[in-house]
Amino acid sequence: MARIRCFLGRIAAMIPYNGDMNPRLLILVTLACVFAGCAAPTAPGEKAGEALPGGWQPCGSERPKVCTMIYDPVCGRRADNRLDDYASPCNACADVNVTAWHPKTCKE
Repeated sequence: MARIRCFLGRIAAMIPYNGDMNPRLLILVTLACVFAGCAAPTAPGEKAGEALPGGWQPCGSERPKVCTMIYDPVCGRRADNRLDDYASPCNACADVNVTAWHPKTCKE
């Protein structure tokens, strides 16, 4: 489904402006299609469905460079086995020292 939406978002970006449409609406619809359809269903570098024991999710070798500002706190396990709280799975995996993350804060 995400591939279809991403494809449709790219198609919408190629539609020529014919002068009858409101330019702001055209830009808004195009951006909505692109951002809604091209979002990854999992964190970058993570393979869907491959959880570690205890609900930990591994961080892949491809680390995210930019994360959204959506607050979804998680607990990140660093390479030295220290646990730290992060604002989201993306923020946890952006730290190269984090090997895995858990969907709850470290204190829970």
